[in-house]
Parts: sequence; structure tokens; C-alpha cells
Amino acid sequence: MTSFSSSSLTYPRRSTTGIPTWCWCGENLTTFAAFTKENQCRRFYRCVLGVPNHLFKWVDETIVDEIKKIADNLSRLQTDYDSLNRSLTKRLENQDKCIKEFILLMTSSLEEKLTPLYETIQASNHKVTSCTPQSPLLNIAVTAFALGTMAWMYAKLSN
Repeated sequence: MTSFSSSSLTYPRRSTTGIPTWCWCGENLTTFAAFTKENQCRRFYRCVLGVPNHLFKWVDETIVDEIKKIADNLSRLQTDYDSLNRSLTKRLENQDKCIKEFILLMTSSLEEKLTPLYETIQASNHKVTSCTPQSPLLNIAVTAFALGTMAWMYAKLSN
């Protein structure tokens, strides 16, 4: 498949990869078919001027070059994707760990601060009906505090 016609061996060719779009001299290219014994009906690109030392390349070689370029690009893209995937996974795991630690810290902090308050209210001979740990009001207050804390934490992690 890589044999050359006798006319292509007479003049040295410059190397080009892939499908050429124009000659080195700036002229357009055209395609021809070789009618030599070694390359019967094999198509090639040639400068429209047809001058020696201008572009000459077999069409089948250009297609193989293009396939190799695409395979190389695909390999590079796969490597980049794998690297990005590992990097993002590691970063998300670290953020998940930080968030879980922060939630544990906030939960223990809330328990430390709310328990004495709850005990004080119970000890003060008032009937406690709206401040039990299961009451909706306390749940809303804790939820609002947790959401505010998460928003603050997100702002800190984003910067």
C-alpha cells in the first residue's frame, strides 16, 4: 500500500500529515488517479500547478494519517477525562467529609446549648408545652439555624 510510482521517487516530497487542503505554494490541490503498473487507479493529491517539489500525497495515506490523529486525540481526551474525574471525586469526598464533620460539630454544639435551656425552663414551675424536643416550634428553629449554618459553610468552602 505504501509503494510509490516512479514519478514520485524522482522528486523529494515534503512531509505532511492528514488530508492536505492546499499546496505549500498556496495553490489549491486536485486529485488524480495513477495509472502505473505498481499503483493502478490509486488516487493522489497534487498541486494544481503540477510542478516538481510541490505537494504530492496518496489519498489512502492521508486517510490513515487522519485516523491516527483522531485516535491520538481520543486517547488524550480519555486521559484528561480520567484525570478530571479523579480530581473531582477526591475534591467531592473531601467536601463531604468536611460537611459531615461540621454537622456533627453543630449537632453537639446545639445539644450543649439547648439542654441547659430546656432544663432551666422545666425547673421554673412553668408548664412547658411548646418547647419540648418534639415540638414543631423547636424543630423549625433548629432547622433555620442549620440552614443558616450550611449557607455560611458553603460560602466559606466556595471561596
